Amino acid sequence: MKKIIPRGLWVLVKPTPRESHETEHGIILPAQEETEQKAFGIVQEVGADVPDIEKGDEVVYGTYSGEQIDREEKGKKVEYKLILEEDIIAFLK
Repeated sequence: MKKIIPRGLWVLVKPTPRESHETEHGIILPAQEETEQKAFGIVQEVGADVPDIEKGDEVVYGTYSGEQIDREEKGKKVEYKLILEEDIIAFLK
């Protein structure tokens, strides 16, 4: 299988699902409610012109940012997103 290598300011991210969580007022928010506003993922590859993002970083980005790429790996469909560096909102540490 060929490797996806982003160019320039693009970053390849593998989205990670978020679980439901409870607010401080006891309201349980399902995971799908969170994904309407933001998405989370692990950086898989980084374009040559991206200065401060590294492979393995956990990031937050806009849900509708970038381009979705679906690949088959070990018989399963795996989703990736190609996102511009500027569309990454935050790092999770």
